[in-house]
Amino acid sequence: MVSEENREMNIIKTPICGWGMNRAALALLVLLALAGGACDAINPTSVNNPTTTDDDLAQAKNPTEALMPGLRAQFARMINAYVVATSVISDDYSIHGTGIVVDMDEPHLVTPDLVNSTGTSASGAYWNVQELRALGDFVIDVIIPSDPNPDPALVAEAHYYRAMAYLTLGEIFSHAPHEEDGQAQPASAALEKAVTDLQSAAAFGPQAQAALARAYRLQGNASAAATAANNALGSAPDLLFAPSYDDAFLANTSVFFLVLRALQEMQPLPRLDFLDPKYTERGSPIAIAKAEEMHLILAEAALAGGDLAGARTGLVNAINMAGTRGTVSFDDIDERRNADLSLRPRSSEIMIRADSDSPYRAGLVKDRPADDLTVPSVSATSLDADSVSGLNSADELWHALWLARQEIMLLEGRRLADLGIKLPMMRREIDQNTSISQGDAGTVAVVPAYIPQTPRYAMDIYSPVEIYDGRGPDAQLLVTEVTMLVDMNRVLVQNNASPFQ
Repeated sequence: MVSEENREMNIIKTPICGWGMNRAALALLVLLALAGGACDAINPTSVNNPTTTDDDLAQAKNPTEALMPGLRAQFARMINAYVVATSVISDDYSIHGTGIVVDMDEPHLVTPDLVNSTGTSASGAYWNVQELRALGDFVIDVIIPSDPNPDPALVAEAHYYRAMAYLTLGEIFSHAPHEEDGQAQPASAALEKAVTDLQSAAAFGPQAQAALARAYRLQGNASAAATAANNALGSAPDLLFAPSYDDAFLANTSVFFLVLRALQEMQPLPRLDFLDPKYTERGSPIAIAKAEEMHLILAEAALAGGDLAGARTGLVNAINMAGTRGTVSFDDIDERRNADLSLRPRSSEIMIRADSDSPYRAGLVKDRPADDLTVPSVSATSLDADSVSGLNSADELWHALWLARQEIMLLEGRRLADLGIKLPMMRREIDQNTSISQGDAGTVAVVPAYIPQTPRYAMDIYSPVEIYDGRGPDAQLLVTEVTMLVDMNRVLVQNNASPFQ
């Protein structure tokens, strides 16, 4: 008998369409996906022809509108997939369980075989990104031109979703094809296509400007990124755009690894404990565009240009905005255990320092397990606006910026790119695409030299390992001071890691 949890996971990992298929098959699978995931859009009982073609869809009443639920659903699936993968490969979370392949916890061990699955969202990032790109191509290049009266708002929305696929390809993959059996294109090419689509998506709302700011930032264009960020904030000073999930067809997958499974596989760095789990329900939304990120982009652009006052202002605005976001309360059963069942930091008495050269800081660890635990649901940071206002050196401000980006956008998929890590394409792409061979660009992970390779899992390690005098519920603290092995935010400062630098 399939458990409720496994049934939910199976629903999530059911593909919408095969991006290596012909358009007729793609069209049929789009209809089937809509029938299963958005029953109010198309009545599946009316689909009698198993060879549905482009012409069939084009002649349907309001074909663009009919296909939008499929695009929206696949966009949510893509976010689901890369949020989990990028969080565990980066220094945000470490893996302690069986639901995610442990090698994903070490960037140097990530291979195409770890991003090849059409199964769990934890390992299906590449597949889901390409699925959204292919479906976007189908809607924009085939359906909309054949629609006699497409709604301009829906056209803009379709361009937004395809842009987000290209933006994600450029953000977390070094190279990837943009068509069936195509040559692998560099990340820069994907970002250029994202910018073009986002310029056509302006009518979709300020989230399109926010995505444009992200794309320009990744391109290293500080001026354009700042302009787009200001445009987004001008339209929506408290911008928050997040795809919705549900309990039945499309759950927030990270909730399984954070909350629902008996052994919570995703364990945050101890200095990020106060932010976890952020998503507590299967339907918890995942923020894709928010005002805080726009302020951080403005701060980064100012800092890269030597404007320390502007950088302070941007950071303070981001911190203050994060402080206005809501919290959620739930009964947390997480015992904070490592893979060997030893206890991780789980007491508010514990102070954490980011490395051996940093000060110990209180308030980063919460008491767990706990009833009615309060956690941030959108944004939070350990940084204090008054303290940031007093920072006078560029290095101090850069460190605050990287820390703010990590904390405020935890579990939103940004950290991997901030670390400079790029994932390889999936194994099936390499094996079946006649234009790509193993060893080509994009078939191996790209890991900057400043990412520590030894010891293994260096970004997640802390000391001492034995913090408690046992492993049971009554275990007592042996120490109240814990030190992370490496502060990657300090490493990013030392290596001028900003795209604007």
